[in-house]
Amino acid sequence: MSRPKRLIAGIVLAMICAPGTWLRSEVPKSPTEDISVTKIAGANDTSIKGWTLEGIWHAEAYNLMFGGFSAMFALQDDTLRAFSDRGTRFTLTEPDQPSTVRNVVRQLVQPGRAKELWDIESATRDPETGAYWLGFENVHTVHRFTVASEIDGLRDLDDEVDWTINSGAEAMVRLTDGRFVILPEGSTEGLIFAGDPVSGVESQSFTYRNPAYSHAATDMAQLPDGRVLVLLRNLDFGWHGWPPFESKLAIGAPPQAGEEWAPEITLDLAGVVPRENYEGLAIRPRADGKLTVWLVSDDNLSAFQRTLLVKLTFDPEFEEPASDESQTKQKARK
Repeated sequence: MSRPKRLIAGIVLAMICAPGTWLRSEVPKSPTEDISVTKIAGANDTSIKGWTLEGIWHAEAYNLMFGGFSAMFALQDDTLRAFSDRGTRFTLTEPDQPSTVRNVVRQLVQPGRAKELWDIESATRDPETGAYWLGFENVHTVHRFTVASEIDGLRDLDDEVDWTINSGAEAMVRLTDGRFVILPEGSTEGLIFAGDPVSGVESQSFTYRNPAYSHAATDMAQLPDGRVLVLLRNLDFGWHGWPPFESKLAIGAPPQAGEEWAPEITLDLAGVVPRENYEGLAIRPRADGKLTVWLVSDDNLSAFQRTLLVKLTFDPEFEEPASDESQTKQKARK
């Protein structure tokens, strides 16, 4: 892309992502259950063996606490929970289920730290206890909460890492063996903790080999077979569509300290789902051995973007890498 085009693209993106630019005045700021979820697409083929699109929903609320969702995990009883870069927590019944639990509230944090701990970028959960951990950008903090969302300790990593302000713990997952994995945005090095980071256990590093050039890992979740699924996002200034984002899913064995981790692309989302800033990922195992994969997009608080919830089905039995031919077909469908 030429320099003038890059400059124009940068200006446009800055306008999109500037919250105050497009929000109307006097929008409610209090917790709300007045959230609409509308289905905008049904089941469709993905052209990649093992992957099926089940549906896409558009979530909306006329409230300043809604939007900007950057992390997500699955709760019991067909419920999802997403967290935003505005410090809020969105809990909802999966939109294809009959119940309609939907609410957005402020995520409480360590007293005296609210002005620092608001940009939530990653989240993970212990399914046995219900405890969960949030990763905050800017201050590089991991905060632990009880199943009731009560404050349960934190750890500041500022003195342990050399991450820039806007490239903190973008993706985080608690593995079934109790280890924690954290990937900072745009970095070639990740962190592994042998146990709960908040407990004080020392971190070790691993080398991250990006499976897709210029893409950043935005969320991670572990599959029942032990592998880790990674959501990737890139700013696409090629004017292939709008908004200027492209997304992929990659998969690989869990990383090991001191080794290179190189997950491989399993699904290019181009042509499968609308272009959006997908940042949240949740996994739900099914009785038939397949997996439900949920994605949520960060609308950047822009009038030109949406909060979308995407439901995919992944069948590991019929899995195959996304071939060049299949990805070419997907791009042709955009």
